[in-house]
Amino acid sequence: MFWVWIACSVGLAATAVAQQDTALHRLRTVEVFGKPAEVYAAGSRVSSVDSSYLSTYASGSLADALQARTPIYFKSYGVSGLSSVAFRGTNASQTAVLWNGLNIAPATLGQSDFSTLPLSGIGEVAVQHGSAGALYGSGAIGGAVLLQSPVSTGEGVGLEVQQEAGSFGRYFGSGRVRFGSEKLQVGASAYVRVAENDFPYRDVSRFGTPKVKQEHAGQQLHGFTQDLVYKLSPRTQVGLHGWYTYADRELQPAMGSAYNEAKQQDENLRLLAELKHSSDWGQTDIKAAYFKDYLHYTDLATNSIADVQTYQLQAGQTYTRGTSWSLRGGFNLQHFVAENDGYAGQQAENRGAAFALFRYNPVAPLALSLNVRQAFVENHSPLPTPALGFDWKFYNRNRHQLSLKGNASGSYRVPTLNDRFWIGAGNPDLKPEQGWSYEGGLRHLLVLGNTLLLETEATAYRMLIDDWIQWTPDHTGNWRPANLQKVRSQGIEFSSQATATAGAVRLTGAASYTYTSSEQVAIYEGAGDKGKQLMYVPLHKAVFATTAAYRGWSVLGNLNYTGLRYTSNSGTSSLDAFLLLQLALSRKLQLRQNTLLLTLRADNVTNAAYQTMAYRAMPPRGYTFSLRFIIP
Repeated sequence: MFWVWIACSVGLAATAVAQQDTALHRLRTVEVFGKPAEVYAAGSRVSSVDSSYLSTYASGSLADALQARTPIYFKSYGVSGLSSVAFRGTNASQTAVLWNGLNIAPATLGQSDFSTLPLSGIGEVAVQHGSAGALYGSGAIGGAVLLQSPVSTGEGVGLEVQQEAGSFGRYFGSGRVRFGSEKLQVGASAYVRVAENDFPYRDVSRFGTPKVKQEHAGQQLHGFTQDLVYKLSPRTQVGLHGWYTYADRELQPAMGSAYNEAKQQDENLRLLAELKHSSDWGQTDIKAAYFKDYLHYTDLATNSIADVQTYQLQAGQTYTRGTSWSLRGGFNLQHFVAENDGYAGQQAENRGAAFALFRYNPVAPLALSLNVRQAFVENHSPLPTPALGFDWKFYNRNRHQLSLKGNASGSYRVPTLNDRFWIGAGNPDLKPEQGWSYEGGLRHLLVLGNTLLLETEATAYRMLIDDWIQWTPDHTGNWRPANLQKVRSQGIEFSSQATATAGAVRLTGAASYTYTSSEQVAIYEGAGDKGKQLMYVPLHKAVFATTAAYRGWSVLGNLNYTGLRYTSNSGTSSLDAFLLLQLALSRKLQLRQNTLLLTLRADNVTNAAYQTMAYRAMPPRGYTFSLRFIIP
């Protein structure tokens, strides 16, 4: 199937994804179909990772980018292990990850390993904060991470090559080629990353915390993407997207534990075909996808394989009437086929959902949205998930704009296949998790001609999640999943970003702070830990980022603060807060029409000793040199 896909790619094309001009607040027609979070989610907070960071840190993972530039907290089992997310006080399976509008989480685990999702080959990264079940379906309880393929524009041939080397045996190489004409846009990229991860650290599990060298944490990752677009007519275009990743990792042992030769191989293939057609009835878009997720784990006592195939079909019709209202309706169908050593046999499941999204602007300063999704899952009955929001620009004069926003939305998560079918532990009677989220906020925009743009936003939210699924020992001591509790997450999010220009100097800065209180408010089985902050959810997290550019030189800095985190739900043990500083210096050289970009990066500049998971060592100060050559 893979080689057939490549052969077909030669003659077909994928749809380009338009970008929204947030400074001018104008919506292009195609954005209605590409980014529902910005069109049909009035009152919700949507943020994105800026292009300068994605360019400078292209060799990193999605976990690195979101940890450095957003209020999301990531738990990493060491530098080579699984990286999972905690968004607005929820767990990893309660954050949806979508690639070109389709959920990519395998049905076995219900979550994505962000350490195996490379930035190389991704064109745009955005985050929707809060429940978004009406827009994105199962798992979008704490929020959603939205990934878009790169956009190829222009005519002719372009080429980009990057090579870099860094501390602790780290090497990276990537290349991207594109071709464009009036009707055809083709882009393809490939990357390889190798790291020994043989860094020194203090072993806090041993007396005197001796300094030792990390062993058995090497990794090798490679992959490629292809994105094509072909316009059949001025109103119709078809396309293909492909994304393949492979990771071969030694799983870093915890401090004080014996090495058990734990290794893991992850192989992910994602193929997507789409059709878009404009008519007097609006925009029709159809997407068909095939995902294959393979995981092979081994250690001295275990040899486990999980193989999941996902088939998806999504169709939608959007009708827009001027600037006053837009209506989108459609359906999503999923078929999962899973083979796992932990199951009694092959497991298959069908899921479906119907959705309707409505945006209405009764007057220019006011935007309203009303959305609803109804999911249909074998042997499960998720409740409908509605969402209602507003965005009111109540003041707009003297270069200032003030907006009041609010949103109430529902969400759900279907139990994973592991939750239900694992031999000796699975619970087929689990109920879906159901959540409700309420948020409100204030946004201020200041524009001083072409010299200063300042955007500040403050949001308060409250979220209740019922029938929270958790694995816990039963009366026999065996671990089993159960709908154990109700969880309340509430907090405050503050962000501010500015762009200033003074002559040849261009400055950008962004700062954000989040306060997250997440605790159990009802216990359905056992004693529980009611009223305690959930484990690995920091109360405080803050990010500050800045970039300064002058005549081909640029300096980029990232400062990341993560507060204390409890390592148990009882709150009896914890990890200390930590502060990480990243710096990067770049020099752009023009070689006729071509560009050579030289970058020197320093990570963990202050040499902080920190952990994101208990007893998993993280790297000290390290350096990376990168060379990037671009032919326009």
